[in-house]
Amino acid sequence: MCGTNNFSFNSGSDSSSSTTCQRRDMTLPSHEAPDNVGDGGGRTLPLDSGHARLHELGYKQELKRDLSAISSFTFTFAIISILTGVTTLYNTGLNYGGPISLIYGWLIAGVFTMFVALSMAEICSSYPTSGGLYYWSAKLAGPSWAPFASWITGWFNIVGQWAGTASIDYSLAQLIQVIVLLSTGGKNGGGYVASKYEVIAIHGGILILHGIINSLPITLLSFLGQLAAFWNILGIYIYQGLN
Repeated sequence: MCGTNNFSFNSGSDSSSSTTCQRRDMTLPSHEAPDNVGDGGGRTLPLDSGHARLHELGYKQELKRDLSAISSFTFTFAIISILTGVTTLYNTGLNYGGPISLIYGWLIAGVFTMFVALSMAEICSSYPTSGGLYYWSAKLAGPSWAPFASWITGWFNIVGQWAGTASIDYSLAQLIQVIVLLSTGGKNGGGYVASKYEVIAIHGGILILHGIINSLPITLLSFLGQLAAFWNILGIYIYQGLN
């Protein structure tokens, strides 16, 4: 009976049956070739680079990689949300930097952001683990500083996620407040102005809704990510057309 936690190949002194048994332990069912393929029935296909690298690091792949390249791109594009960033920071850029800051600021920041992205992509390809940031920090910091590096990275990451999610959802709550105001007659037309407590209640509802959405299956989240990316692109074209 093959062991489920045996991930390494033994030397040539092992029997061929033992080697075959170990190879099957290393290989997911989706990586096995049909019995009628190749020179011997039941031979295994080579592992893909990410899966093989995990085994080199001593890990067995547990999570499914169901997102395609397009889905991954649409997720990041939706998170960046160019439309939201432009509309919320447009006034700040014009007041403090003028048109030149909006034009060259995007180009300069984009170049340096690409440097960061390429560096992180290189690290990710070397250590393709699910808890990426913590594991990367430990490996790059070395044995002595690994615990502290992982700890500080984890806390900075979670605080950033809290602050980012809370601020974005609060901006959405304020946007809903303005939509209600304008749809009921505007400020000068006796429109309804939601109180700060009502805005906070809307904010809380949005946070709960987003928590539920993030608990949905990855296939559905992939579709929502693609829909959000399409919505952002459509909004950008409409925004440019209105201006």
